[in-house]
Amino acid sequence: MIRRLMFVALSVMGTLSFAAIGYAVDLQELKKEVADGKAVLLDVREEVEWKKAHLSQADLVPLSTIATDKHAKKAIEKYTKDPEMKIYTYCRSGRRSVLAADMFKRVDAKVVAITQSYKDLVEAGFKETKDTDPKLDPPIQMN
Repeated sequence: MIRRLMFVALSVMGTLSFAAIGYAVDLQELKKEVADGKAVLLDVREEVEWKKAHLSQADLVPLSTIATDKHAKKAIEKYTKDPEMKIYTYCRSGRRSVLAADMFKRVDAKVVAITQSYKDLVEAGFKETKDTDPKLDPPIQMN
């Protein structure tokens, strides 16, 4: 009985986590939309990650800066002025992207979370800007 209850609980949790993740975005279509000025990319990683490398066409809106509805509304308002503009969020793995999109949806902004990884975006041909400042990625001292 307990084994069956655990199976049911795990099944429900798996279904809910899949629903939260969403679906993958067609990266080639997204690339075209961005190039045509029909979409904007929001990098929701933190500033230190942004400084190391980011997609050249993206704007930085760290997840940590949109923790409240007030801050989310302020961060997204300049992107929502054009109702035809599509807004996408991305991060390293897709998880923070989903959280950010949910925060923006709470303030009535239509935002799509890119669930593919940052690496997938670069491999799809999005131009990347890298910072070569060694202070951003200091070497780890090994004993």
